[in-house]
Amino acid sequence: MTEHVQEGLFEASGAAHASRPLPVSLYLPPDDGRTARPSILSPIPDGTDIAEAELGAQWLKLDLTPQGLEVAGVLNARDEDGHPLYPTAAVEIARRSAKTTSILDVLLGRCLNRPGYKVINTAQDGLRARNKLREVMRALKFGGFEARGLGSLFWSNGLERIDFANGSSWIALPPDPSAFRSDAADAVLIDEAGELSPEKADGLLAGVLPLMDTRPDGQVIIAGTPNPEQRAGLLWATLEDLRAGVPGVGGVVYEASDFESFADLSDPDNPVYDLELLERVHPGISCGLTTAAKVLSRIGPMGLAKWCAEYLCQWPRNAGASALDAQAWDDCESNTGLPTRPDRVGLAWDVDPDGSAAALVAAWRDEANRVHLEVLACRPGTDWLPRTAREADTKHRTGGLGHDPIGQNLELSETMTRAPYRVRQHPLTMKQMIGAAARIEKEIRRRNVTHYAQPDLTDAVKGACWRPVGVDGRLFARKASSTSVACLVAATEALWLYDTTTPQQTGRRVRSSAQLEARRRERAAA
Repeated sequence: MTEHVQEGLFEASGAAHASRPLPVSLYLPPDDGRTARPSILSPIPDGTDIAEAELGAQWLKLDLTPQGLEVAGVLNARDEDGHPLYPTAAVEIARRSAKTTSILDVLLGRCLNRPGYKVINTAQDGLRARNKLREVMRALKFGGFEARGLGSLFWSNGLERIDFANGSSWIALPPDPSAFRSDAADAVLIDEAGELSPEKADGLLAGVLPLMDTRPDGQVIIAGTPNPEQRAGLLWATLEDLRAGVPGVGGVVYEASDFESFADLSDPDNPVYDLELLERVHPGISCGLTTAAKVLSRIGPMGLAKWCAEYLCQWPRNAGASALDAQAWDDCESNTGLPTRPDRVGLAWDVDPDGSAAALVAAWRDEANRVHLEVLACRPGTDWLPRTAREADTKHRTGGLGHDPIGQNLELSETMTRAPYRVRQHPLTMKQMIGAAARIEKEIRRRNVTHYAQPDLTDAVKGACWRPVGVDGRLFARKASSTSVACLVAATEALWLYDTTTPQQTGRRVRSSAQLEARRRERAAA
């Protein structure tokens, strides 16, 4: 049992006292020494009683974890009239953190303590809903539930059910709205809600809510981890209501935010993982249910995108979600006018998929290693680009202009290499493009960028969204983004070339004007 539980709270059998109400066990915030912290924890009023959760935990043979105490506190919080403060509750906690077990503790304790209490649980399919109920039933059987006359367990496949001697009941149903007709319930648990399609979720909720029309203490509990493919569905919608402060919606949420990156893929061959982020958002590691090493070992088999959804509760940044932190970009703006570019810069260009416009961008770092981005040109069409690119290349004497060798870029690249332009090209591989996108995202997030308030680049940054490529990679989506991202794509390529190509690699000796003047004087003196 957890340390704060009142001594003598339960009988030796683990059953609620038959002759008197269950003694009160007040919610107390978990120890502040843990590394994990909830991203959202709805207010839990003083005096919130979590004795039912403690009772359920005793039967299920797993002490309430710190996050379990928080779940119990939110689910059992009461308003001034004694009804649930949060008739709708969201629980989003990483895998292997006792998320569902914590909810089952509460529901089982209610059934044991409240005569006539009705529970229904469902999940992404009927089989997994029944399996979850069977876990509770096995724990009850092991604890002598039937032998002590506390109720009956029904094991028939598809008809699993717990009937309690006090008139309470618990059944599992498939996520089919028709399965919920003609029933009534005090609590409905929709587990793995992130796996439900938006269409199925809408119908399910329409079937669930009428079950509580006549139950003043009705509560819908929506639990799960994010869908790795889309920001939609029942769990996402409930979390959005929670974030917006919709009355009656509460929750416990441990998640990585949109603009936190666990994996630094700016060097695709040597990814760097943020272990502090993992320990902050994964309470199962913090309380000893699992280890960071074991969790990290799942990245390879699962793939990074699904792993981040399951173990960091991070929603995918695609399907219209902003790829880059707009506030960080605004913080990086310089109002001093366009800079004097150094002699050595990275240059790159990109063309919109339909050829309607193109961009040429320069990138470099200053002595403090801060990134500078400047749009040299962004204009309709592409006829202007070869000549402008030649002028920029002649001035800065680069080892080649970066570009992504796909679509409209292929023909234009060929044009630039021929007379009269003869501009050397430096096409990036897919791996390099993935690394370049990760690198600029990291620099913007760290606010280690200076840009010069050029509208085309700012619009691209704020309108860009991701598209997944390969197993773990992602690139800026040219077609799915809300605006042209040509400037942004060119900027990522230019920075990559600056960082990965040294002056000696260009085949030309690149010197500043001051260096050239000093060399002239040396020769004259000799």
